[in-house]
Amino acid sequence: MDAFEAEYGTVTLTIEDRLAHVEFNRPETLNSLTHEMFADLVDAGRFVEARDDVAAVVLTGKGAGFCSGLDMSEFKKMAGGQAELPEAREGVGPAKALAQQAVFVWQQVEAPVIAAVQKVAFGGGLQIALGADLRVAQPDAKLSMMEINWGIVPDMCGTQLLPRVVGAGNAKRMIFTGEVVTGQRAYEMGLVEELAQDANARALELGRELAGKSRSALTQAKMLVDLSGRASLSDAFAAEQRAIRSLIGGEEQAEAVRKRMRELGKG
Repeated sequence: MDAFEAEYGTVTLTIEDRLAHVEFNRPETLNSLTHEMFADLVDAGRFVEARDDVAAVVLTGKGAGFCSGLDMSEFKKMAGGQAELPEAREGVGPAKALAQQAVFVWQQVEAPVIAAVQKVAFGGGLQIALGADLRVAQPDAKLSMMEINWGIVPDMCGTQLLPRVVGAGNAKRMIFTGEVVTGQRAYEMGLVEELAQDANARALELGRELAGKSRSALTQAKMLVDLSGRASLSDAFAAEQRAIRSLIGGEEQAEAVRKRMRELGKG
């Protein structure tokens, strides 16, 4: 097992059998977000991004919940005009603010990223989940873009990522009203892809399943799907062909074929 030590200790990261497990480590506040946690999340994401031995990533919250959003102390600073924006990191694509980088860094990771929504994903917590490729939630979990209730807007990539997942109309309703939806409702909307009574356990199980597959195929698949709607069809189709040509006959593809043949009793 390999591990990453976060500067502020608000996030833990372990890597085992090609699965990276990132755990938010502020359970006493339902993993509420602080400037230090933003920094630790970005650093953890960049650490994973640099590893070519990670085939899947799982984001979970330690304790009872995933993430309750921005810590109350940060809102008090805003109200008092004392909010100080921390220094952003370099090399996180178009995201220039540190809070945005804490979300977008997971989009930059080549391997699939799964978020486990246990109990709550409010505000910035939901936006971090949107940075993942897949979301697993408890049926009775509570999810909300509640920034409007604090007189602000989602500023952690949420206004751009949420419409891509649930459509513009649903995104506007969630952002305009600050409504709280259950995991079940989120599943019906397409905001989460799977429901489980223990979202953490299921996300880790799914992560281990993906980690056992061809990493090169997974990373190419993520890249290609992310091109959808962002590139012309001619460019996307050409990218598909480059991807398939790079995979066929490779060591991981050959092993995948042998494994599948064994599963089918043909090997």
